[in-house]
Amino acid sequence: MSHPLFTNRLIHEKSPYLLQHAHNPVDWYPWGDEAFAAAKEEDKPIFLSIGYATCHWCHVMEQESFQNTEMAALMNQSFINVKVDREEMPEIDSLYMEFAQAMMSGGAGWPLNVILTPDLTPFFAATYLPADSIRGFMGMKQLAARIAQIWNDPEEKENVILQAGRIVDVFANHTHTEGEEFPPKEQVREAVELLYKTADPVYGGTKGAPKFPIGFQACYLLRYVKKSSDSRALFFVEKTLEMMHRGGIYDHLGGGFSRYAIDEKWLVPHFEKMLYDNAILARTYLEGWEYTSQELYKEVAEEVLGYVLRDMQNPEGGFYSAEDADSEGSEGRFYTWSFDQIQQILGENASLFCEFFQISPGGNFEGRNILYNTHSLADFAAFHRLDPEIFKKQLHSMKQTLWSEREKRPHPPKDDKILTAWNGLMIYSLAEAGRVWGKENYLDAAEKGATFLQKNLWKEGTLFRRWREGEARYDACLDDYAFLIQGLLSLFEADRGSHWLQWALDLTSHLDQEFKAEQGAYYLTNGRDPHLLIRRCEYYDGAEPSGNGVHAENLLRLHQITGISAYRQEAEDILRAAKEHIDLYPPGASYHLMALQYYYDETAPTIVVALNQNEEHKEEIRQMIGGQFLPHKALIWRRDSDEELRDLVPLARHAHPKEGKTTLYVCFPDRCLAPVNELPAIWNTLQQL
Repeated sequence: MSHPLFTNRLIHEKSPYLLQHAHNPVDWYPWGDEAFAAAKEEDKPIFLSIGYATCHWCHVMEQESFQNTEMAALMNQSFINVKVDREEMPEIDSLYMEFAQAMMSGGAGWPLNVILTPDLTPFFAATYLPADSIRGFMGMKQLAARIAQIWNDPEEKENVILQAGRIVDVFANHTHTEGEEFPPKEQVREAVELLYKTADPVYGGTKGAPKFPIGFQACYLLRYVKKSSDSRALFFVEKTLEMMHRGGIYDHLGGGFSRYAIDEKWLVPHFEKMLYDNAILARTYLEGWEYTSQELYKEVAEEVLGYVLRDMQNPEGGFYSAEDADSEGSEGRFYTWSFDQIQQILGENASLFCEFFQISPGGNFEGRNILYNTHSLADFAAFHRLDPEIFKKQLHSMKQTLWSEREKRPHPPKDDKILTAWNGLMIYSLAEAGRVWGKENYLDAAEKGATFLQKNLWKEGTLFRRWREGEARYDACLDDYAFLIQGLLSLFEADRGSHWLQWALDLTSHLDQEFKAEQGAYYLTNGRDPHLLIRRCEYYDGAEPSGNGVHAENLLRLHQITGISAYRQEAEDILRAAKEHIDLYPPGASYHLMALQYYYDETAPTIVVALNQNEEHKEEIRQMIGGQFLPHKALIWRRDSDEELRDLVPLARHAHPKEGKTTLYVCFPDRCLAPVNELPAIWNTLQQL
């Protein structure tokens, strides 16, 4: 076995992304004191390069520029070179991405490359940098030469440093943590009207390309249609869910969604699969099923969760971060097929399969075929005069045959680090799906994931962000706390134990002490990193929902469960602080708007099921509740033996099985219904919610 020619400091890191660069001839440093001391001592600018392990263009740049010994020599001569995994250090990525967007007029993405002064102030930003300038992209050679020219000219250098400082000052002065006005109820409807203007009525999602699967926008609209009966909102949600599933962005053989599509039809994806996307979309399709009862949505959610449990769960319970876009040196190779391959594998059934999934000899992606369909299964069967149920079974069988064949291929590399925030999202979706559909395997997986995080990433009252190969590292940020609390509350509501509620309360207390601005929202970080130029509150959703938005919802849930008014007041603080951002760009603040919907819901039910000794009718009640779309409910399963619950939930103290029968208690913000303990009466009560 040959030894690598080069090894740099990244060899001591755990991040798969950093380790991908550990044998570059570039003299990489990880983010930290050593790099910044070297920059000051040698008086060199810092080349900060941010990406993630499953990013296709990160791979391309690494091959073209960072493995190139000539480019590496230029970089080592001109810069102190620092590599950051954006998934390990989202606060660094978020800050410098915002700087980059301002410098590049909004065109930033990954890989993100930012030039900093030794004091970490940014003065230049770019994305993909080939070795030499090509197709409008500046080359690394030209960049290194230009930066060296600036740095060696005292006047230019001074101007750059002054300008960089001004940029930071502008951002620091525009960082706000609190607000005076509370968002009015009308803002919910006004934001929906604005979403309609950007909605794609043909393919769903937002008009144009690229297309990102923003699941929580659909969840926001489902809550709106439930209150307003606005058929436009439901049309948009159903169109989006149907067309995303038909597209090549969906893995029709193995389940799961790719990161995004480069076209408006959801046909050609960037093939990496991210844990957070699949967690969010599983929840979206689940809620679509709750509202519409469309069987397709349940099938998609179950296929997505099946993919995660099959391919993305650590044996100890945690969930891996992502799967790569590339395999065998080519983007999408694992997922695509030649026409001849399909013919050989499926034989006489191939023609029908190829017609349904638009497979042709010429292909639709670099000579190969991405599976997608332009018609629903029902319409296709009707056109061909096929029995839809028989055709569905045939199609399932053919997909299984191809999936088994695909499993023999080299799989895309897996980013096997375990991130608290993304695990929280997955725990939430699994717990909700397990409760709604009565699937114990989902609940078991969610609880196993939560147990893993508690064991490995919760140390002496401090939460950590990342675990890999036995190492827990990096103080957790707001998203880690907020997403995990969300999942724990759903585990509690799925009757998996009061201890999950207690942990959620402990995490919430820690957030209040370490992250909350006085009478305001929550900072992204705990403020302990001395190298972070600005400590900020963030309000907009990105690929993941806003941590402040999710935590506003958490606080409203905690208020509903515990009756403690301070939680509602803290949610109000967040929403006041977010108002300016909601006003400026409502589609970017969907999760805050969802919290606002919750806040203004005067009919949000708190349901306590006081189980008798035999837990009579538990399954029937679960099915009744699970068959309804009740996004603002609080669900509490009460047993006389659960003393911890009585301490945590005052409403449960007075809820007992009347006449020895399982009894249902329902309260609203302004009143409680009479308790009922006969199944028909329980059914009637739940139907009124």
